[in-house]
Amino acid sequence: MSELDYVYRFDDIMQKQSLLQFANLRKNEQHDVYVKVNDSQLLLKRHHQMPAEIADLVDLAVTVYIADRLSIQENGISRNIHIILPVRHPEILNSSPVVEHLQEILYWYTSDHWSFEFTLRNRYGRPAELQMCMPLIDSSNNPVEVALWSGGLDSLAGLQNRLLANPSMHYLLFGTGANNFVHYTQQRVAEAIGNKFPGCTTLIQLLVQLDETKNLPKSSSQRSRGFFFMLLGAICAYMEGQDTLHVYENGIGAINLPFRESEIGLDHSRAVHPLSLLYMSSLVSQLFGKSFSFKNPFLFQTKAQMCKVFTSLNTTDLVFYTFTCDRPRREQPMQCGCCSSCLMRRQALAVLGIKDQTPYVVTSAYSQGRICQPSDGDHLRAMLDQVKSLRSLLNSATPWFSMSKKYTTLSEIVDRTAKQEGLDLEKMKERLLQLYRRYVQEWDNEIQYILSSGLLEEGDVYKTA
Repeated sequence: MSELDYVYRFDDIMQKQSLLQFANLRKNEQHDVYVKVNDSQLLLKRHHQMPAEIADLVDLAVTVYIADRLSIQENGISRNIHIILPVRHPEILNSSPVVEHLQEILYWYTSDHWSFEFTLRNRYGRPAELQMCMPLIDSSNNPVEVALWSGGLDSLAGLQNRLLANPSMHYLLFGTGANNFVHYTQQRVAEAIGNKFPGCTTLIQLLVQLDETKNLPKSSSQRSRGFFFMLLGAICAYMEGQDTLHVYENGIGAINLPFRESEIGLDHSRAVHPLSLLYMSSLVSQLFGKSFSFKNPFLFQTKAQMCKVFTSLNTTDLVFYTFTCDRPRREQPMQCGCCSSCLMRRQALAVLGIKDQTPYVVTSAYSQGRICQPSDGDHLRAMLDQVKSLRSLLNSATPWFSMSKKYTTLSEIVDRTAKQEGLDLEKMKERLLQLYRRYVQEWDNEIQYILSSGLLEEGDVYKTA
């Protein structure tokens, strides 16, 4: 591995402040910050005490997320990040197979090089490890489904679809993050759905807090977010005795094909990519010592298809409790309306004819006196270019050959995940083609015109049909 760029030396991570000393070797800078982790809500009905080896995995997920957040990526150059972390069972995490697996999956997520040094922890563990706690839910034998809960539109739509299909199921919603607003949004949306479907859901949150970082630059990409979120979600499922974690994400967003061949600054996260779910299943199974899997029930649906449930259940009011934006602002309106996530949200609601009451920076009701900037439409132009390209490929004589030649990840998804989806290769290919045909059809000229308001200047080309 090349010379290190960042070194993170963690103290024993506690529920109260724990010291993190990190060095930016590129700039010869050193900083002290503080970390808090509250994982007490992970004590559910089957486990009243967190096993030490599982607590180590909580620490691992948190430290990777923090290191990724504080390590600045410059000019697209890969970072070399080293983590020194005290754990309860260093002999497990220091083993070559585990370290190699960690490095491979983190490179997949972040395109960075990671190394680890796991030392023996000195202090007692957090309260979740030491105390015999009362469970948060009752001890009934109702079937349970554990799912990631972001407080976003897809997680809400996915939950309502699952509630409609399996009304006898109890849904444990796992949320986390290092931002109080994110925690609040997850709580607010969960409370709203709980009022509509009482007794059907339980929100479980693991709270992470960083102090003394206000004046430090932070990475905006957060490429390790999928690793962080899914590993902690898997721990939540494990604590409940489940061997599956569900991810509610539309197929277009999950696969997240590149918009253009050259796309500087546009987000293409692999957070819940089908291959990410496969790789995380393998890693977590190794870490748990037993088979574990991640499942996305909505891989073959567009966002609009997922959101149709709001009209079926007459719950469109819940949509506007959710938060979607990739570039949130501190002041109102907080959601920009022009990033790819906001545009996908706006597109899905427009397709369904749901009046979007979300306040966005770029919508007319909230942008009086605001001058439209050329960059405001960057993501929309890129998305429209992608739709145009997809339409051409899908209309070719050999649509799968054309699609998979341009987007090689599609072939890998089919080859590596068809079995997990319960499909043969040809059926998997057809389901993916149907997904993209549906998505292209949803982008008719009326929808494009609606979304172009406030983003594209008059006369700017938006038609792709």
